Amino acid sequence: MQIFKTLYSKSVFLIFVALLINSCSTKKNTPITRTYHNLTSYYNVYFNGKEALKSGIKKIDEGYKDNYSLILPIFKFSDNEAVRVSYGDMNRVIEKGSKCIRKHSITEKPKRKEGKSRDEKYKEFYDQKEFVKWIDDSYLLIGKGHFYKHDHYPAIENFNYIVKEYSNKPIKYDGYLWLARTYTLMEKYDRAFEFLKKVEAEKDKVPDYLVGPFAATQVDVLIRTKQHDSAIPYLLIAIENTKDKKKKVRYQYILAQLYQTIDEIKKAYDAYGVVVDLKPNYEMTFNARINRASIFNATAQDSRQLQKELYKMLKDDKNIDFRDQIYYALGNIAFNESRDSEAIDFFILSANASTENTNQKSLSYLAAADIYFDRPDYRNSQMYYDSSMVFLSKEYPDYVQIKNKSSNLNELVQNLEIIEREDSIQKIAALSEAERNIKIDRIIADLMAQEQLEKELLAQQQRDIMLAEQQGRQMDKESAGQWYFYNPSMLSLGQSEFKKKFGDRKNEDDWRRKNKTVMDWDSFGEDGEVNADSSENIYSNKTREYYLVGLPLTDSAMQVSEQKIEEAYYDIATLYKEKFNDFTLSINAYLELLKSYPQTEFRLLTYYNLYKLYFLEKDYKKAEEYKNLVINEYPSSEYAKVLSDPDYFKQLEKIENQVKFIYQATYKYFINDNCDEVYYNYRFADSAYSESKLIPKFALLATLCSGHSGDTIAFKDSLSSFQLRYPNTEEATYAQEVLAALDRDIREVILEEEVFGGDLATLENMDSIDVSMYNFRPDSVHYYIVVVSNEKADVNRVKFNLTNFNLDYYYFLEFNLESELLSADYSMVTVTRFKNRNMANNYFESVKIAGEIFEGIDKDAYREFVISRENYKVFLQDKNLLRYQKFFDDNYLKSAK
Repeated sequence: MQIFKTLYSKSVFLIFVALLINSCSTKKNTPITRTYHNLTSYYNVYFNGKEALKSGIKKIDEGYKDNYSLILPIFKFSDNEAVRVSYGDMNRVIEKGSKCIRKHSITEKPKRKEGKSRDEKYKEFYDQKEFVKWIDDSYLLIGKGHFYKHDHYPAIENFNYIVKEYSNKPIKYDGYLWLARTYTLMEKYDRAFEFLKKVEAEKDKVPDYLVGPFAATQVDVLIRTKQHDSAIPYLLIAIENTKDKKKKVRYQYILAQLYQTIDEIKKAYDAYGVVVDLKPNYEMTFNARINRASIFNATAQDSRQLQKELYKMLKDDKNIDFRDQIYYALGNIAFNESRDSEAIDFFILSANASTENTNQKSLSYLAAADIYFDRPDYRNSQMYYDSSMVFLSKEYPDYVQIKNKSSNLNELVQNLEIIEREDSIQKIAALSEAERNIKIDRIIADLMAQEQLEKELLAQQQRDIMLAEQQGRQMDKESAGQWYFYNPSMLSLGQSEFKKKFGDRKNEDDWRRKNKTVMDWDSFGEDGEVNADSSENIYSNKTREYYLVGLPLTDSAMQVSEQKIEEAYYDIATLYKEKFNDFTLSINAYLELLKSYPQTEFRLLTYYNLYKLYFLEKDYKKAEEYKNLVINEYPSSEYAKVLSDPDYFKQLEKIENQVKFIYQATYKYFINDNCDEVYYNYRFADSAYSESKLIPKFALLATLCSGHSGDTIAFKDSLSSFQLRYPNTEEATYAQEVLAALDRDIREVILEEEVFGGDLATLENMDSIDVSMYNFRPDSVHYYIVVVSNEKADVNRVKFNLTNFNLDYYYFLEFNLESELLSADYSMVTVTRFKNRNMANNYFESVKIAGEIFEGIDKDAYREFVISRENYKVFLQDKNLLRYQKFFDDNYLKSAK
C-alpha cells in the first residue's frame, strides 16, 4: 500500500513539473501559459521595475533645489543635474522592463474554438497582438526609464511603439503624454503641442487618471514658451485633478507666481495665502509669506501689521538663512509706499545678508539698481547692475535686457571716469615739480599706512584660522590624517574664510574681480604713454617715478589726454541720447563738449544732434539755431542737404531703388551662370552709382564669376584683391570664407575619400570616374540609403528621425529600416523597399522637403541616395561613394530635373 502511495505522489509531482515546464513556454498560447506569464511577469519582473522607478523619482524630488526667484518648474525632472542621481534606478527600470518583454511576451495565436468565430468578444480577444497584460506596461516602463535619464530618442521610440501597437487601448494616451513631455525636454515645443492637441481632440476618451498629468504637461509647455496667461486655466485643471498633496501645493504656488507675472496682484496675493494654508515645507511657506509681503498693495491696505510680522521674523533664529528675503520684502513695501531711499537701504541690507542664496543677492542688487536708474543716478545704478550681473541667473526674465542696460551703463561710467581721470592728471601735471612731489609723497604715505593695516588684519586672520584648526582637530579626531578636501571641518572653515575675504563668486575666469565688466582703464596707455598702474611700469608704487610715468608732462602727451576727454564727452552725450533717451543730459553733454572744445572734430555731428534733440524737446527756437549752424558752416555735408531740401532723402531712395533692381537682375544672371551680363552690370553700376552701398555686392558676384575659368590661383588672387578693395564688409568676410574653402585640404572637402578606400577621384575629375559596373534599372525594386560619418553625426539619431518621418507621413506603408557599419568611421541606414525608381525618388524628395531628418546635422556629415536592389549589392562590395554619386547624379537627379 505504501509503495502505491509513493508512486502516486511521484506521478502527481511529475505531472505538476510537466505542466509547469509546459506553461513556461511563450511559444504556446493556452489558458495555463497566459495565467502563468501574467502572474510571473508582474511579481517576478514588472513589480521590481516599477519600484525602481518610484525610487529614482523620489531621489530626483529630494535632490532638486528650487530657485524661488524664478517661476518654479512644473516638473523637477527637467533639470539635467537633478536626474543624475536616478541613473542607477533607471537602468534597473530599463533592465526589468526589457526582461519582462523578453521572457514573458506571448504573441502566438491560441487555437481557434469552434463556434466562436461570430462572437465579437472572442474575436477581439483572438485578434490582439499581445496576450500578456503587463507587456504594454513594460514598454511604457522602459520608455520612462530612458525619459528620466534624458535619453530622448530611445524614449520616443518606446512611446511611439505604444501608440502604434496599442492604438485601441487606453495606454495609447500614456504614450501621447510621455511623447509630449519628451519633446518638451528637447525644446521641440511644436511637436509637444501636436500630441497635446491630439489628446484635446479625444478628451472624452482619456482615462481619468491622465486628466491631471495632461493638464500639468500643457502648463509646462506654455510656461516654457512664455504663454503665462494661457497656462493658468490648465493649471487650475491640474490642481483640481491632483490628489498628491505635494504636487497640489507646488501647482498652487506656481499659480500664484503666474498671477504675479501677469500683474493680477489680488489673485496672486490670495493664491499665496492658499499655499500657506496648505502647510507645505517651511521654505515654500516662508517664500509664500514673503511674496505676499512683496506684492502688498500699499494704497488699499495698511502695511504696519505686515511690517511688524516681518520684523518679528527677523528676530527668529529659525530665519537666520532667510533674513535676506525678509529685508527684500521690507524693501518692496517701502518702495510700494514711495519711500525710495529706505527701500534702497533694505535692498542693500538684503544683499549683504545673503550668504548662500546668490539668487536673492542678485535680485536685491537689481532692485536697488532700478531705483537709482529711474532717479536717474547712473553711477550708482551702474554699480548695482554690475553687482547683480555677477549672480543673476541667465534664466531670469528679461536677462538679456538687463545685461544690455548694465553694458550701456558700464560704457557711460567708463567715459565719465575717463574725463575725471584725465582732468585730474592734467591738474597734477600743471603743478610745479615741488608741489607734484609733495602730492605724490602724500599718496605713498597713505599707501604704506594702508598696507600696514592690511598686514595686521591678515595676521589676525591667520591666528583665527590656527585657533579654528585646533578646534577642528579636537572635534574631528576620527578624520585625522585626511586630505584637506576630505575633511568636512577644514573644508567648511576654508569656505567660511573664502567668503569673508571674497564673498560669493561664480566659478569662472577672473573670479577675484567682482566688477568684471568695467575694466581698470588706468592700466592702459596710448601713444607710448604708460599709465601709473600699467603692468609695464617697472617702478615700485612707493617711488615717485611710478606716478610720474602716467602724467602728461609733454605737449604730445597732453594732446592725447585732451583727445580722450573730447571723445568721452561726445560718447557720453550720444549714450544719453541713444541708449537712455535722456535728452536733457544729452543736450548738456553736447553743450559741454562745444564749450570745452569749440573746434572739436565732432562739431558737425554735435550741431545736428542738438538740432534733433531741441526739436524733440519742442524748443523750436533752439532747434532752428543749430539747423542754421549746420547749413551755414557745413553747406556741402549730407546733413545740410537734408535740412535744406526735405525731398533730398526721397531722391536718394529713388536712386537706391534703381540700383537694387539692377542688382536683383545681376544676381539672377549669376545664378544662371551668365557671367558676361554680370560683368556688364557691375561695370555700369560702378560708374553710374559708385556711392551706392550695393557696389561691394556687384563686385563680389563679378569676382566669383572669375572662378569659372578653372584657374584656382587667379581666382584666389581676385578674392584677395576684393578683400583689399572692400575691407570690413560682409562681402569681404564671405570672400575670406571662399578662400579658406579653397585652401582646405581635399581630404576635408571630400567626405568619402577616407571612408571607402581605393583610388578615389576628386571633385575636379568626377567626369573621368568609371561607373560601368552600375546598371540603370528604373523598374527594379529600389532602396533609399543614407551614409553617415560616425564622427560628425549620430547614426541612431538619423535612424530615429527616419522612423518618426515614416510614422508621420508614410504610416500606411510598412517600411523596414536597417543600419550597418560600412567601415570604422562610417555607417549606413537603409529604408526598404520601393516598387520602382519613381516611388523611391518621391520618397527622396519628400525627405528633402520635410527637412526634419537632418535638422541640426552638418551637410558634410552625410550623403543620401536612392539605389536599385541590384546596384545596392555592387555598392556594398565596391564601397566607392564618389563612383555611385556620379552614377546617381547622372541617372536620377538629372532625369528628375
